[in-house]
Amino acid sequence: MAVKCRVAFIGDDYTNELNYVSLSSLVRGLLVRARRRRNDLMMATWLLIVAPSVVDARVVRLEVERKEPYAEGRSLGGHGAFERLEGTVYMEVDPEDPRNSIIVNLDKASKTASGRVSFSAPFVIIKPVDVMRGNRKILYGINNRGNTIELPWHVFPRPGSTETSEDNDHLFFELGYTFVDAGWAGDIITTETRLGANLPVANETDGSHVSSSVRIEYSTEGYTVPLKGNSRFRSYETSDIDPSHSRLTVRDSVDGSRIQISPDRWAFGQCETGRLSLRTTTTDLCLFDGFLPSKFYELTYPARDPWVMGLGYAVTRDLASFLRYETEDDAGNPNPLAAGGATVGIGRAYGFGISSTGMYLRDFLYLGFNADEDGRQVFDAVRILIPGTHRLFANVEFADPNVYSRQDQNHDFTSASYAPFTYAVTTDPISGLRDGILKRPDTDPLVMHIDTANEFWQM
Repeated sequence: MAVKCRVAFIGDDYTNELNYVSLSSLVRGLLVRARRRRNDLMMATWLLIVAPSVVDARVVRLEVERKEPYAEGRSLGGHGAFERLEGTVYMEVDPEDPRNSIIVNLDKASKTASGRVSFSAPFVIIKPVDVMRGNRKILYGINNRGNTIELPWHVFPRPGSTETSEDNDHLFFELGYTFVDAGWAGDIITTETRLGANLPVANETDGSHVSSSVRIEYSTEGYTVPLKGNSRFRSYETSDIDPSHSRLTVRDSVDGSRIQISPDRWAFGQCETGRLSLRTTTTDLCLFDGFLPSKFYELTYPARDPWVMGLGYAVTRDLASFLRYETEDDAGNPNPLAAGGATVGIGRAYGFGISSTGMYLRDFLYLGFNADEDGRQVFDAVRILIPGTHRLFANVEFADPNVYSRQDQNHDFTSASYAPFTYAVTTDPISGLRDGILKRPDTDPLVMHIDTANEFWQM
């Protein structure tokens, strides 16, 4: 862990800057000098004693589980060969830290023996084999519903049915960038091509389930649908499988009148061919007469066990911060982007988000996650593409960060536009709220926000 230390010696002043020296390296250096200076030995001993409390743990362990050449090991842009790393990052946060306490239900997550909340996520890094031959800058492309979409958005030709992900002009890497992405959403089912996150669920203080009424909208066909509406996502389980304690409605249009479907015509479960094939589950919806694709269905049911979804912002914050500022994790594993020894290899970090992850970045900034637990800036700049004025429905209980509202779809549902809309601090003329997304000048990044006509008219 890197720490900014100013240590006074007799006759000189020894300063280790935040970005360049890890605490362990400083202590080793002090011990070497201690052979010559008694006072230095006392200082080194003091640092070893207080080190665990100087900086709180964030990336506990970063494990690289797979490494392979990128683009067949060709040299790109004069930066040498690149490689693709895949693995898992294990993290902990202090729920008492004000920078973390803004996370909804963090206080209801299970704790380690030291009182911290642990979580993990898969990651992907594409980097120069020799980091110092690159431009020493990270492009952190935040995945959209688990899909790493930033790379195909910035190459030519765009990947299609016949091209592989590496059959393109490699623009990012020709320019020397390192690309990073990690799972952040607890409801994503992780696969070979999709990144989810292992986030804790919230429980009441007595250990009982957290439960609340949630509403899901469907436009589908067949007899069965996961409660989430899509098999690529994990559903919130129902806490009560009795259909009479829930409400299922159908309507002909977005603005149509809702007609309740009798509880004896549907059930919680799977039924590939209708009522006779019903298998009761807590994560699926079965309509005995079948869903019609021309209709809109809406289910309100008692859900349980919400993920602490706001920790997804901490994944991005803490992994980007670790890769930028640290040289090794708590277990002694080296930062794969370190230059070697006690020297970091990254000088700048930029965050990219498209559509829903553009909304993610707007909320990330608004909630203050561009400052890590030590108050250091995470991203120097962000590019936020086509989010409109939305912010993501993530840092709430029973979050659904995958569905957003538009004028003609889900217009009264989940992620939507609500004040503050602007980056600058302004007064909203309707609510009277005076607020803004960027209100922390010491750590706020430069922002490039791009919208199209669709966002102006639909969102």
